[in-house]
Amino acid sequence: MRHIAIPWNVHPRARRSRISVGVLAMLASLHAHGQETAAAADAATTADAKSQDSVVVVTGFRASLNSALNTKKNSDGIVDVIKAEDIAKFPDANLAESLQRVPGVALARGDGGEGKQITVRGLNAGFTRVRINGIEGVAATGASDINGSTNRGRGFDFSVFASELFNSLEVRKTSEADIEEGSLGATVDLRTARPFDFKGRTFSIGGQEMHNSLSRKTQPRVTALLSDRWDTGHGKVGALLSAAYSKRRATEEGYEAVELLSASNDGGFCSPVGVTPQNPANDAVKGITATTCGTGMPRATDPTAYNDVMGRKDNYGGTVANPAAGSGAFAPRIPRYRRSQTDYERTGITNSYQWRNADSELNLDLMYGKFANKRYDNYIEAISFGRNLGSNGKPQTSILDAHFDPNGSWDYGRFNGVDVRTEGLLDVYTTKFRQHVLSGSHRFSDTVKADFMAGNSNSNLNEPMRATVQFDAPNVNGFSWDFRNNRNVPTLNFGIDVANPANFQFAPQDTAGNVRGMFVGRYLDTTNKLQTQAANLHWEINDHLTSHVGISSRKNIWTNYEIGDSANAVNLPAGVTMADISRRIGGFGAGLGGTGVPSSWSAVDLTKFLGVVNTECHCDAVPGSQYNYLNQTNRRVEEKIDALYGMVDFNYDLFGLTWRGNFGVRGAETTATSTAMINVQGKLQPNTGTKKYRDWLPALNLTAQLPKNVYLRFSAGKTLSRPEYTDLAPNATVSPIAQSVSIGNPNLDPIRANTYDLQAEWYYAKNAMISLGHFRKDIKSFIQSVNERVPYNTLGLPNELLILNGCSLTGAPICQTLPTTEVNVSRKVNTAGGPLKGWEFNLQAPFSFLPGFWSNFGLLANATRVKSRITYITRVDNPATPQNEQLTQVADFTGLSPRTHNLTVYYEDARFSARVSAAHRSSYIYAVLGDVAGHDYTMVDGSTNIDMSVSYNITPQLRLSLEGQNLNDTPLRYGRDTQRNDTLLYVHSGRTFVLGLNYKY
Repeated sequence: MRHIAIPWNVHPRARRSRISVGVLAMLASLHAHGQETAAAADAATTADAKSQDSVVVVTGFRASLNSALNTKKNSDGIVDVIKAEDIAKFPDANLAESLQRVPGVALARGDGGEGKQITVRGLNAGFTRVRINGIEGVAATGASDINGSTNRGRGFDFSVFASELFNSLEVRKTSEADIEEGSLGATVDLRTARPFDFKGRTFSIGGQEMHNSLSRKTQPRVTALLSDRWDTGHGKVGALLSAAYSKRRATEEGYEAVELLSASNDGGFCSPVGVTPQNPANDAVKGITATTCGTGMPRATDPTAYNDVMGRKDNYGGTVANPAAGSGAFAPRIPRYRRSQTDYERTGITNSYQWRNADSELNLDLMYGKFANKRYDNYIEAISFGRNLGSNGKPQTSILDAHFDPNGSWDYGRFNGVDVRTEGLLDVYTTKFRQHVLSGSHRFSDTVKADFMAGNSNSNLNEPMRATVQFDAPNVNGFSWDFRNNRNVPTLNFGIDVANPANFQFAPQDTAGNVRGMFVGRYLDTTNKLQTQAANLHWEINDHLTSHVGISSRKNIWTNYEIGDSANAVNLPAGVTMADISRRIGGFGAGLGGTGVPSSWSAVDLTKFLGVVNTECHCDAVPGSQYNYLNQTNRRVEEKIDALYGMVDFNYDLFGLTWRGNFGVRGAETTATSTAMINVQGKLQPNTGTKKYRDWLPALNLTAQLPKNVYLRFSAGKTLSRPEYTDLAPNATVSPIAQSVSIGNPNLDPIRANTYDLQAEWYYAKNAMISLGHFRKDIKSFIQSVNERVPYNTLGLPNELLILNGCSLTGAPICQTLPTTEVNVSRKVNTAGGPLKGWEFNLQAPFSFLPGFWSNFGLLANATRVKSRITYITRVDNPATPQNEQLTQVADFTGLSPRTHNLTVYYEDARFSARVSAAHRSSYIYAVLGDVAGHDYTMVDGSTNIDMSVSYNITPQLRLSLEGQNLNDTPLRYGRDTQRNDTLLYVHSGRTFVLGLNYKY
């Protein structure tokens, strides 16, 4: 394979003339043995068709780096680019995993360890806009509740799409007036292939087999592309079709606590004999006396462990005498082992048509994606630590022994009267994405050009079934947890043989209150519809100035519908045993490093169970399975965004230097109408709010070309990021007895910021670059949950929500809460923001200066350091204090890793290519909790992921490849509270290897 350096000598006028699609075309490659594939660059980056046909294409990893470097070098703002190595060959199997190689980008992984979302310069996925072929897109998928939960917001899930469908990926970190607003972190542009990217007929087909070390499953991945172009009497036409399909089983195994609660929570533990006050109080029905915690459950006689646990203070001074601050030691709410197994099928299709003559061009880009999942979760757990006395839970559990580490973490506990549960969940969800984009341009003269774009994207996440079934073993003695040998994965001794299904029950709650099984169901549907129309006019005033003006209209419609059921167990048909509806989990725990972890347990077999008791019928035939339509979640947000901009490109030689860049202003008017259905006295009625705001957003990008190929860039601008849809929707939950309200806030303002960037780049050798940059974002406002006391009648909710148990708002008996009563309101509000600043370093260094064999090596390295200070309002200090008197904490942005760095070492010659990459992100805050629960933060441990790729060109047309992902089997760990660092979650997903063969001509 020979590599051709492509000169970047396009006139600035041609380079800056663009259509709204706005994505630079992929520079392709010239293959060995004289086989040529020339690519016509996108109309966004060239002046005419003739110049496009002369662009030459290159292949291979090194060539893709060079092409991306040229794009970066000639941009006006701070832009990082990743290019396809070859036809339908992106550097990584997952787009998000490629993005993590960009300076300042960190990866958030979903179930099974696959890259799902990104943070850019410390700002999470909700602050990053993703455009596909110039149109903003939203793609959401499901997830386990503790590992990210189902995406209902603006964040883009990259796992929906196969990477083979895309030719280039740009991360734009600075703003320009002609780029749509809405991003505080970055704008990520994805572009699919077009027929004019290739010269003549092009065909590629590839097949891969994936194998994961944990799932022990080998499954297929197939890609294909066919493109052709023709000369006609009226111009050139082209057509392209590409498709990708993969099937995979992703497996996770580990431990989770679900939550960490104080010892006094849910009524506290059963007190030993003679301890006062007695807990729980005598209850003849439950068999509670001065000597028993319940029928057949004697109280402990030694109070030592009980007093040690209940008398402990949390990090904030709370004791058992002050339960509001969190009292006693902190215990896992549901200590459990988990195996998650997700079977997914990912299908993607792109279709593109182009027509072009000397002055005009039309492009039609179509895209379809389907991401179908079935996730099976199985747990073996102790449930009573999260149950109150009504469910015969924690107050009937006796503490026999306890041990604490020096940080105050409860690392060993032994108990009697513990309810053990085996739980099975089947989550079926499918994401479908459809998009069509029509764009075009026409040159009226040598100096005037217009372009337009119109398109829709539609993403739907549908979850027709989320079924959970639980079998219980009440009142087990001898349960224990032990973290002393492994702080991540404890030894859980369940006190019974959990592999024997006869030890579990599925039956209604008994007369004493013992829960003996449960089932839960849910239906969910979330849709995002985005429409865009835009037109732009470009006028080259002279050789130094080009003006751009444009208008656009966008409409985003988000809908979310959820409904569920939840009931106690029902009686099994006569003759059905627990063995008939169970299966065995086997081979569990390899790679977790824990001692005493059970390798197998009796698990719910949902297929067998639903064949016996069809709780998914949601019908009267199975009591409790009916959906409660009055308690549905039904929300809708519609955003209408009208925008215009004016911008000037400039290019001057002054003081012996070349100065280029752009300056402009963008104006955007947003009208957001939010609606939610609420239950008012047994009838559903809409609750609606409207918010309208207008922003003027200036942007400046300036580049100075210094001697010796040094570029100095400065960018400044105003940006905004709109509130999450779930925060805007005015759904409401009212508790008149507790005088509390939880409500959405349709009056939220966007998060606004002033941004500044300064970056120096030195292109010190051919295809080499080193850069150092500083960035700062002065965030003027933030959005977070706040508790505050306000009069009920200021919330805009119906007074009928306060009527309970026959009370009257005007007569007798008087309701406990009146419209004028101050209630404790939980909602999202705009709060003070804070600064975010950092440094980025980037190096691209081919070792071409070395002799012979060594010149084929190269190095990529980058590092980012970020600091931020956000003031979080944690809670109202005391219900009796004046309105808005609150406690605060100052901390980093959630999701912000202060340190990220990436390193890739590669080798490439005419036939052989290999590389090893390592990506690291430091620990970060997952959630700010305040001191109300006795914790400060939930933290995610730092992680390093190592990947590799090897390929060999058997012939110029045939390539053999081997890839390895997550070679070090990096686990995911959440810790609760920075002092105790209790384990909330610890899972791993194994190593993945991909063997592939690709043919092209």
